[in-house]
Amino acid sequence: MKNPYGLSFGIFGGHSLEDTIQMVQRAESAGLSACWIFEDYFYGGAFSTATACAMSTKTIQIAIGVINPFTRHPALSAMEAASLDALSHGRLILGMGGSNKGWIQDKAGIPFERPIQAAIEAADIIRQLVNTRHVHYNGEIFKTGEIALEFETYRSNMPVYLGVKGAKALFRAGQTADGVVLSSCTSLPYIKFAREHIAAGAQSAGRNPDELKIAAYFPTAVNDNEKEARDLVRPYLAKFIGIHGYHPILFEAGLSEEIIRPFKEALAKGASASVIPLVTDDIVDRLAIAGNAAYCRDKLAAINAAGVSMPIAFELPGQMPLELVDTLENKILN
Repeated sequence: MKNPYGLSFGIFGGHSLEDTIQMVQRAESAGLSACWIFEDYFYGGAFSTATACAMSTKTIQIAIGVINPFTRHPALSAMEAASLDALSHGRLILGMGGSNKGWIQDKAGIPFERPIQAAIEAADIIRQLVNTRHVHYNGEIFKTGEIALEFETYRSNMPVYLGVKGAKALFRAGQTADGVVLSSCTSLPYIKFAREHIAAGAQSAGRNPDELKIAAYFPTAVNDNEKEARDLVRPYLAKFIGIHGYHPILFEAGLSEEIIRPFKEALAKGASASVIPLVTDDIVDRLAIAGNAAYCRDKLAAINAAGVSMPIAFELPGQMPLELVDTLENKILN
């Protein structure tokens, strides 16, 4: 088995379409399981990008991770997803998340209200409409009339993952989602935390927790020189810690308020680079996959054993994405 880890690849939306297609084709030839296309605002649209990628490949899963419930009505997202799933012959994984106030309300001018509830309801509408071709939804956020798709969908089990982080949201995902995509910088203890809440939600709804798939993003650098690998991820981690602050994703990884505080303060001053030296090797080991090939293979095996069936490596500032794919194939998968 060329890819025993379910290792996949994440692509930011800032690349040209031509470069993105080249990356996905290279990821497919490398034996990676899926290509996850980010929809960060205001970059290229994920559905059109994913469509181009699907038309340029044959076997790799095409995942969108994640869209939000505010900038497209979920019925429109369902129409797009059903069309893309048919075009890709059932290779689509659709991720839905709550996004953030800065993008949705401050920049797009759309009210940012109850994002987790909105994401859960949107995912429900999409799943029902794609998989049954009918929906009549009466939720707390979204209410629809009788909707029926006027075309045949490709399959009746297209997966919709929820991109969520906190305990309550993970519990809700366990109740309804086909899978969960965890945030960048997922640590082994946080995987355990997430799985416990997902399982509790699933069990409360009479579902088997083992049937829910878990994907997770990891900043990744593989280099025979372990210091160079760790140094590559430190700037990203310094900013990530500042942005997320006092959040379970960092607390579960073992970072205390005392450790997190200077990163938050530096970010507020626009000086995240100043705290890069505070990103210790221990922090790197907890929040990233960074080291030589043997270390990275061991880390991926541990991630799988913890419950993540699809770890997603993604590019870092200063890292060429095609070089990362080459490295993953030559040093991890071969």
